Amino acid sequence: MSTTYVFTVSGMHCASCGLLIDETLEDEVPGVQRAETSVRKGRTVVTADNGVDPAVIAAAITAAGYQAVHALQT
Repeated sequence: MSTTYVFTVSGMHCASCGLLIDETLEDEVPGVQRAETSVRKGRTVVTADNGVDPAVIAAAITAAGYQAVHALQT
């Protein structure tokens, strides 16, 4: 089973910023299955295993150099 999290992300300037966030989440956060970042929309949609703490995802985005706020969970 998986959960979808949506984060509002600020500090992104180009497509490379979005790619960096996606790669960071998919490679470094256990349980993250997929991350899709839209620089234009200023958000990242993350599909993760149930039980993954959204605070851990937000912390990984912050560690990559951006600001993230957990906005929605489905």
